[in-house]
Amino acid sequence: MWHFTNPLPEMLEIGYFLVPRERGKGYCSEAVKIMVDYLFLSKDNVRIQAHTDVNNVASQKVLERTGFKKEGIARKSMFMRGEWRDLFLYSILREEWKEPRILTKTA
Repeated sequence: MWHFTNPLPEMLEIGYFLVPRERGKGYCSEAVKIMVDYLFLSKDNVRIQAHTDVNNVASQKVLERTGFKKEGIARKSMFMRGEWRDLFLYSILREEWKEPRILTKTA
């Protein structure tokens, strides 16, 4: 009899979208900080990841400002507007997060 266990912790991935007229006001950065705080305070996970189109510089800045590190490129991993697109993969590890930036407790 074989018994397989998943040696990897639960993988968490966040995503966001903001309507164009509200961009550039810091809402995404604040929302990402809140999501990261909430997930690390309420879940027993070691990493949170996100991906963004390689041409989406604004989204890359949001992730980098909030402590995410670029890990690499997932080539042709999203089909959008009639073409295959490359994505950057980002992550933040629990030990890089260290403490809440916005939230201090969860319900």
